[in-house]
Amino acid sequence: MDSLEHIDCPICGQDKTELLYNKDSLSVVTCKQCHLRYVNPRVSRQTLEKGYVETYYPPDKMERIHTDSMEWLQMTERLTELEKQCRDKGRLLDVGCGIGTFLHLARQRGWEPYGVEPSESGSAFAQEIHKLDVQCGTVFDADFPSAHFDAITLYHVLEHIPELNPLLSELRRVLKPQTGTLVIEVPNGESLQSRLQKADWPYVHPEDHLYYFSARSLPKLLQKHGFRDITLGKPRRVGPTAGFRFTFRRAATAALVRLHLGTVIRVYAN
Repeated sequence: MDSLEHIDCPICGQDKTELLYNKDSLSVVTCKQCHLRYVNPRVSRQTLEKGYVETYYPPDKMERIHTDSMEWLQMTERLTELEKQCRDKGRLLDVGCGIGTFLHLARQRGWEPYGVEPSESGSAFAQEIHKLDVQCGTVFDADFPSAHFDAITLYHVLEHIPELNPLLSELRRVLKPQTGTLVIEVPNGESLQSRLQKADWPYVHPEDHLYYFSARSLPKLLQKHGFRDITLGKPRRVGPTAGFRFTFRRAATAALVRLHLGTVIRVYAN
């Protein structure tokens, strides 16, 4: 493994942690001050970024995502809940938009979609197949105007970002004040499943999942950057059928979400 880099907690700036577990020759720790769980030391930013640009979306993965009915159902569920939070359908920025499925659906429902995606192949798919305004790179490369977007979404992106604080400062700059909505969905590091499985939890792959946020730690990070009116969303289980088994699982998922123990957490902030 390449040389590792040691970091302080990105929320409180402290370096007071205790070890939770080791996996793949890396350590996941928890901050004693603010309770953020994160990888420390971690793979260097340069190594991570190279992987996202060059190899994150091979052709077979893009085709699988594009034709997967569950993927479309999941994106529809996310969009439906977003529209309950936003008064108007205006400019929408999806950070880490992948191959553009979510933005494609949003355009069909009246949004003006924009995306940024570091993967060369993923952004090319969004541009060529879905005809979307997607830039290959980061939100910094895009250099959007201030107070430009009505909504900004990051679905399973923030846990991959080495430098959290500069990104959130930039997102606040380009989001409309007072009326703009920021949406972040990440794996829940304090979910029931993560507590039971620990290092065996499927979302634990510390080479690229750098943080394991919770309903406690993620709002603290957003408050640090001046976001207010922070609320927890209610992501719903989706499925192609509505039989008894699915209905039971959806009800169980909803109960865990209410207790902040669901597999993922979704946060809305203004």
